[in-house]
Amino acid sequence: MRNPELVGVVRDVRGDTITAALTAEAVPGLTFSKGHAYQVGQVGAFVRIPIGLVDLFGTVVQVGAAPARNSEEDDDRVAWAAPGDAWMRVELIAESARGETVQRGVSRYPAIGDPVHLVTADDLGRLYGTSGSLPRTHVRIGHIANAPQLPATLNVNSLVSRHTAVVGSTGTGKSSTVSNILHRIADPERFPTARVVVVDVHGEYGGGLRDLATVRRVHIGDSEIAPDAQGDALHLPYWALNVEEFIGLAFGALDDASGAAVREWVLHQKRAHVVRHPTLNLREVDVTADTPLPFSIHRLWYEFYERAHATHTAQQDAQSPETRAYALDANDEPMIGDAERVLPPTYKPLANAGPSRIYMTAAPINMRRQLEHLAGRLRDPRYNFLFSPGPWAPNLDGEVTAGLGDFLAQWLGSSTPVAVADLSNVPSGILRDVVGVLLRVLYDALVWGRNEAEGGRNRPLLVVLEEAHRYLGEDGASAAAVVDRIVKEGRKYGVGIMMVSQRPSEIRATVLSQVGTFVVLRLSNQSDRGLIRATLPDSLGGLFDVVPVLRTGEALLIGEAVHLPSRALIDVPPSDRPDSSDPCVVSSDGLSGWNSTVRPNRFDHLAEAWWRSGATPRKGTVDG
Repeated sequence: MRNPELVGVVRDVRGDTITAALTAEAVPGLTFSKGHAYQVGQVGAFVRIPIGLVDLFGTVVQVGAAPARNSEEDDDRVAWAAPGDAWMRVELIAESARGETVQRGVSRYPAIGDPVHLVTADDLGRLYGTSGSLPRTHVRIGHIANAPQLPATLNVNSLVSRHTAVVGSTGTGKSSTVSNILHRIADPERFPTARVVVVDVHGEYGGGLRDLATVRRVHIGDSEIAPDAQGDALHLPYWALNVEEFIGLAFGALDDASGAAVREWVLHQKRAHVVRHPTLNLREVDVTADTPLPFSIHRLWYEFYERAHATHTAQQDAQSPETRAYALDANDEPMIGDAERVLPPTYKPLANAGPSRIYMTAAPINMRRQLEHLAGRLRDPRYNFLFSPGPWAPNLDGEVTAGLGDFLAQWLGSSTPVAVADLSNVPSGILRDVVGVLLRVLYDALVWGRNEAEGGRNRPLLVVLEEAHRYLGEDGASAAAVVDRIVKEGRKYGVGIMMVSQRPSEIRATVLSQVGTFVVLRLSNQSDRGLIRATLPDSLGGLFDVVPVLRTGEALLIGEAVHLPSRALIDVPPSDRPDSSDPCVVSSDGLSGWNSTVRPNRFDHLAEAWWRSGATPRKGTVDG
């Protein structure tokens, strides 16, 4: 009696790739076994090759009829076939003892003439490790594309600690996929102490995560923001930066002498802070310019402005604060300026003759252009989140109302499992630096406190990087360097990365090469596909060929977080989804887009929105 599960016979074996001749009964493409219908010879389908008490499993990557030619050269692997004979090419991916759990990889190979069987529903359960209840270590994110009864799952341990990338072209469902994953891993019933930080450069995830997330966004013109639109303000205290990061954001490039002067000044202020606060349990000698302690950037600007611009009524050695030659205002008051308001002092011009001579300050510092740059940023409300960071903003004496522990608690001890950093209002020129600084501060805290109760080893952290290609390129500087550290070292300290990108080819190669799991949605760009494919084993190359034709919301799951490479349909997230959909141009109901009713034009609202540089809605305004 014919075995309905037999679909072919092995005819060629080359490493992990075999070629099998299809049986005459299997050629129609449909066969029945135990009351179930199975399609045969479908690209992406699995087959089973029994060898004694061991089953080998493979995935179909190519089907054809003799004579066969591949895209590059004549193919001698089907030289045995008569014209018109049907064949399929299979890449071996796994094996198992008969009836046991399937393990990735193969330790033996089939022989010529070995039978090739279709994979039954029971075999699929073994393949995907879903024959029983969902393990505590796994989350369901969808179902296997050709087997709706089988859940597609991810191992949370590998997802976090071995890093993940979600890639796909625009409109393929990346944001919904990420939202779905976050809903699963932040489920308070299953994982009550889950901890996730999302770097959101477009402001998409606030509405998509709702009760699971605390959103902190950069605001412009905070006093005008409606309470229900405000959320929690995002602050990034400049004094938590290391000194090189601080100099780069505050001044730009400095020459060696000026850079050394700034470092020395910052070090002096931080050590003075420790002396004033003995309860910090820090020794003055242990403090460096990189130690995250508060100091006043306004005082720094003012004092260095004096060193660059001041004139005096006395010559070099006799100069002191009392000899500064301030200009006088209309009331004959000295124009000493105001450090807090970033108003510079005004000095009398040099005078080399006459009874009232005015002299240049001794050893003026060459920083005039950089000081103007800093003053501009201190006055610019777009930079308030950094240089005037709310309760973390020091007064001129360097005193703050909230400390470093309060800042870390916002991100690492949030009342919700997910903390979203909405950076949509951050000036694009410093986005990479801001992302880098935020990640470095959080990572350093978890590294140095790794064995504490809130450290990374006791409570791991997943960092989700939306639009990763924007700041993780080869020239990404701060952000790329920090993420490079995390993907190489983070596993030891309980910090994992999930990169989300539509252009993976623009991400630094050393970062992408450390990714353990890929969720690959449809990718249209050939260079992007080529880069991802190059990171995969040769045995998965054929499976990857389906990437250009994946449906929206369909993905290849490849890597350490999945039992076996899978083609899956991702579940649609709950009703609250990321705000990432395209605007409607023409609608079928005529109620939106170009075919909607003309409404009164209010371009003053448009101008106001531009003026406010994308701040959240004011009190009393209505969208539209």
